[in-house]
Amino acid sequence: MKRYIDLHVHTCYSDGVNTPQEVLEMVISKNLEAFAITDHDTLEGYWAMRKLLTDKAPELISGVELSVTMEETDVHLLAYLFDPDYPPLKTELLDFHRKRNHRALLMVSKLNELGVDINYEAVKKVAHGAPIGRPHIAQVMYDNQVVNYYEEAFEQYLGNDKPAYIPKDNFEPQKAIALIHQAGGLAVLAHPGIEHKDKYLEKLIGFGLDGIEVYPPSHPQADTDRFKHLYRLVITGGSDYHGRGERNRMIGSQKVPYDCLTRLKEKSVDPLGRSRKEMR
Repeated sequence: MKRYIDLHVHTCYSDGVNTPQEVLEMVISKNLEAFAITDHDTLEGYWAMRKLLTDKAPELISGVELSVTMEETDVHLLAYLFDPDYPPLKTELLDFHRKRNHRALLMVSKLNELGVDINYEAVKKVAHGAPIGRPHIAQVMYDNQVVNYYEEAFEQYLGNDKPAYIPKDNFEPQKAIALIHQAGGLAVLAHPGIEHKDKYLEKLIGFGLDGIEVYPPSHPQADTDRFKHLYRLVITGGSDYHGRGERNRMIGSQKVPYDCLTRLKEKSVDPLGRSRKEMR
């Protein structure tokens, strides 16, 4: 019997719509062997999921999706198998949370100046305590009938170079990869085929990149085949499930083989069998 995993899932603790309980029910219904909560720049969803697990639950892998900037472009790095209690990582994520919320407040102010009648408290409520991002603001705009459909909020107001957009204060790629390694984890380039983010591979490999996401739903088969054989990087994949709009691809939809997780685990130890955490 084939065994499958999903290493790219979001919850309501970042820009997904489902609670950890709802996500867990979907993971179980798809008979997945293992999964990772990879919320954007926060571990709150991971910790909430940890509390729900029983001995019979699928294996939960520590995960997070970090936002980095390369040549003024957003690039996402997936981190896996790290120590979620590593103090420097927790400190960096808390600081990022604060910066994201301040950015959201500024974007709401810009929207108000443009005549859009929404308030920051409503956005905070939609975010459920997560670092606030544009999807949360867009959701409030849609709920308040400011826009006719969710994506219109980005097309008219929140997209890059649109009137209410404010750039994120992201991690530097070198720092993000070093932090992941210091926490005992592995760094993987997320959905490299989107907007040709694979053009940054050589530079990221120079910074210590460990892997590449080969099986995201955004990749055509040609990209999947091409990325499988690049640079001897470990390969991962997942649904990138959010539960809304264009990102409503079901958990488990990518049929990622369990062997990908096995290779990740092998990569996380040295020839003497020591994990990265033990070598810190």
